[in-house]
Amino acid sequence: ELQRHLGLKSYGRVWGILQKIRTALQQRDDGYELSTGVIELDGATFGRREAGNQGDALVAIETITWVDKKGQTKQRAGFAKVLVAKETKENAQQLVDDGVQKGMMVNTDGSPCLRNLKRVDVDYQVVSGDSEACERWLPWVHRFISNAKAWVNGTHHGVRYKHMSRYLAEYTYRFNRRHDVNRLFHRAVVACATATPVPLCA
Repeated sequence: ELQRHLGLKSYGRVWGILQKIRTALQQRDDGYELSTGVIELDGATFGRREAGNQGDALVAIETITWVDKKGQTKQRAGFAKVLVAKETKENAQQLVDDGVQKGMMVNTDGSPCLRNLKRVDVDYQVVSGDSEACERWLPWVHRFISNAKAWVNGTHHGVRYKHMSRYLAEYTYRFNRRHDVNRLFHRAVVACATATPVPLCA
């Protein structure tokens, strides 16, 4: 679609431009910390094993709670952070160190890699195989993961895992600004203008 709008003949050059844009969006979101409500944290597997492009990611997302005009307690997802890496204790700690404000409450599942993280308070429940328990305990992070997978497989018909971090950066950037759609393009332009330069072949 971008190739058509720009009137360029080289698909590879346009793909490279898109990768630069996605990297700029990723850099923009790297500057934010999750700092509202309870943080949900879980691992996910993207791609297909039979296609040879399967790999893991860690996802953290805020839970925002408020009381509406009728006095009813409401919740919605806030900002999200994604680290494309295996679900290990070291990688989970990296995500927390780089993307979660110190002292926040973090809810996880029963994975040993996610239980004893430093700088945050961790609470966990074993929810493996229990979809209802998952929905109650980690509703927003699982919804984010499910929608991200549908976006990768539906819109892009699959992505090679070595490029997954950039594609998920685009998805996360859109997700984090979904309530400000009218300014999404202009904010993306600012992100590109202020990003650290990236070689076209990177």
